[in-house]
Amino acid sequence: MWKKHFTRPRLLLWLALLLLVLLTGWQWLQVTQLGHHWRQFPQRTLATPLADYAEQQAVRALLTEDEALGYLLVTELANARLISSAQLYEDSGHLLAESAALTDEGRIEPTLPYVRPLYQEGEPIGFLRLQLANNPIAVAQRNIWQQLEYYLGWLLPLCLLLGLLLGLGLQHWRQHRQKTIKSE
Repeated sequence: MWKKHFTRPRLLLWLALLLLVLLTGWQWLQVTQLGHHWRQFPQRTLATPLADYAEQQAVRALLTEDEALGYLLVTELANARLISSAQLYEDSGHLLAESAALTDEGRIEPTLPYVRPLYQEGEPIGFLRLQLANNPIAVAQRNIWQQLEYYLGWLLPLCLLLGLLLGLGLQHWRQHRQKTIKSE
């Protein structure tokens, strides 16, 4: 019974279709992972030098538990155009200092987080958390990525539909060809 429904060519067609779906899923997963890195790349690249610069002062403020030094540091960071707010935390999660830069309208911009763990002689002593402001490069990059996701969202199902129609068309053509061969 099953041999009647699953002839060798039909089985190969179903396996090819399954392979196509699996490859499409794998490619979609790769595009999704690439998108995560793509959206975070400009901010993280620009924030790393700021965090490198502030790391020694942050470690000093944490070791001495000097809130004034910590506040001075986060205020200086928050005044950078790339940073909308900065927080300095102890290892236990206790907030030592916090500062936020406001926009012209007086509200905080939507941002991405950047966390830098802080160590002293290999031991964690706290972390510096920066909220990265949206800059024109990041906004343009995000818009490009959204457009790419939109078009891929249409392209992948259409390719799958085209593959199904092509497979059905080939199957119909082969059946028609077999009928003409038998009738001769």
